[in-house]
Amino acid sequence: MSLMKKFWDHSTKPSTYVVVIDGKEEFRGGYDQGMMFIKSLKNDGMISFEEDFMPYASTLCKRYYRALMCERELRREIIKLKKEIKELKGCVRRKIRNDLTKE
Repeated sequence: MSLMKKFWDHSTKPSTYVVVIDGKEEFRGGYDQGMMFIKSLKNDGMISFEEDFMPYASTLCKRYYRALMCERELRREIIKLKKEIKELKGCVRRKIRNDLTKE
């Protein structure tokens, strides 16, 4: 029977989940991926698509969708700020022009 050691490696950014078997690092990654790796070892390389992969894929889908929505919102904010800067530049130019014509 091989000796399996599971632990978090906090020396990496972000922290990674590590699985060491017989002194050799076999897996490094996220916790969910590590659990799937361990389950596949116990089941001769097989995992249940419906029970193991689909919940993981669903979590990833939600995370990436949330990231996409954040990116979309940031792009909108950037466009608004660019318009504000353009308007302020126009106001400053008009103010300078008016001041010059008064003199």
